[in-house]
Amino acid sequence: MNIRAEVYSTLLETLRRMGGKALEQNLLDELRARGLELMPEILRQVLLKLEMHEKVRVISLDAERKLIELIEA
Repeated sequence: MNIRAEVYSTLLETLRRMGGKALEQNLLDELRARGLELMPEILRQVLLKLEMHEKVRVISLDAERKLIELIEA
């Protein structure tokens, strides 16, 4: 498995374990706890790709906070 695929699968699995939705900062913290250190800019690139493939939905709550929801089970 290449590194990019590992990031995608770890992110999706982490979201599943968090109940299918999480604030962006909470997701970053949880990924870090699982050993996956991502810069916020990289996380947003990964989320954009997953959003394009209809795996997640990213909702801006305000200028700072974003809610990430899992679409696929």
